[in-house]
Amino acid sequence: SASSDMTDKADNTTREETTATPGVDTEKKEETAAKKKDDTDQDEDGELDSDGGSHKGDGDSDHEDEVLREDVFRAKMLKSRENLGKDHELTIKRTLRLVSCLIAQYKLNETDELLDAVYPVCKELGGSLYIKCIQSRAFNKFKQYKFRDALEIFKEQATHVGPSAALYENMAHTYNSLGDYENAASFFSQAMALLDAGSFGKKGGILLGLGLVRERQGKVEEALPILQDALFHYKKDHGNEDGTSLIAKASMSVGQCFEKLGRLEEAEGHIRNARDIFKRAVGDRSPLTANSLGVLGRILYAQGKREEAEPMLLESLDLEVEKDAFHADTVWRLMNSLKEMWTEGGIKVELPVLQAKCRKYEPVLAKCSQRIVDLKLDQEGPHPGFKVDEGTVAVIYKTAGELCMLGGNYKDAQMYIRKAVTLLERIKDFDCSVLTQSCVSSLQFMGKQSE
Repeated sequence: SASSDMTDKADNTTREETTATPGVDTEKKEETAAKKKDDTDQDEDGELDSDGGSHKGDGDSDHEDEVLREDVFRAKMLKSRENLGKDHELTIKRTLRLVSCLIAQYKLNETDELLDAVYPVCKELGGSLYIKCIQSRAFNKFKQYKFRDALEIFKEQATHVGPSAALYENMAHTYNSLGDYENAASFFSQAMALLDAGSFGKKGGILLGLGLVRERQGKVEEALPILQDALFHYKKDHGNEDGTSLIAKASMSVGQCFEKLGRLEEAEGHIRNARDIFKRAVGDRSPLTANSLGVLGRILYAQGKREEAEPMLLESLDLEVEKDAFHADTVWRLMNSLKEMWTEGGIKVELPVLQAKCRKYEPVLAKCSQRIVDLKLDQEGPHPGFKVDEGTVAVIYKTAGELCMLGGNYKDAQMYIRKAVTLLERIKDFDCSVLTQSCVSSLQFMGKQSE
């Protein structure tokens, strides 16, 4: 199935400020500014299913197999284009097979280009090719966090094919990601009834969705046994304990539920297992691997395992900055976790050690800044292609500046913080004065140190 990584919100409690970094007591203001967007657009959740079965790459094949499949499908598509033309039915079929493989690997930008190219012909031909095309488009929109667009396409699909357990599950996951828990629960329940009546679908996926709805509603203790049941069904369906990324996704949900209940050792075990599966099944650079590393780093840090947590958070940040569906809120939370690691909790680190640690972050901070520029996210919005706004980008720059300041790199720190101020000053529908003053204090502090 066209699967989705789940990125839970971190618990950003403000702790005691250190004297080394002016303005680090503004995390709550930063979090609020970073969320000054449509708050119903939650992070990507759940496990989308295909009416025709699972997409390869989210099932039993490993990452190397998937790369080989992509090469084969691409070669066949290009051969058909050359011999039969780009609009021939066989070329379209081969393009859609390649699209399915790309979606499974989160190669979302190329997927958009291919679907845009074949959509007019698929619509003209109609039938199963058109259904496959719009279904793939919905999956891709979902993975790009464009949940409203995905939902509208799933609704169109329903007008063509009628109700099915798999389609209603997809719609339910999308409602859940939009924060519409009433419709999510309703469609999951309808999907289960259709499944019991013989419609194609996966019980594990429906149970996973029902558990996630409960968790999102704050009913974590109710959610846990449902999510554990989902994990059981995925293991039962696939005949092994750790062979598929579907099992890993269910393990992620169970682990994060344990995290919310404060059962951190159990959470760590599930997330470690999920990370190991993702690395085998989808590779070291997949967004699924990135998410598992970030969650594992967060849980390790919460247990005081700072030295083990830090490289995982840094690796997760590096992968998140690179992925096609740039998710600014996740990027900021990872940056903020790295900053908190050295500024909160009463930690005492010698200045040369602290600077050496934080200087390791500079390449990924520079890469993030360049990505923001390339995507034009630092320019006045709106930015319909991304789940982002100026408040989120501003606190990314602010946090990047503070990390550079901790590393003693005042030149880059001043550059990032000035960019943050520019963005904060553009925001008119939210009081950013505390954040702006924190930036000004940091600039003044660095100015005095440079005298």
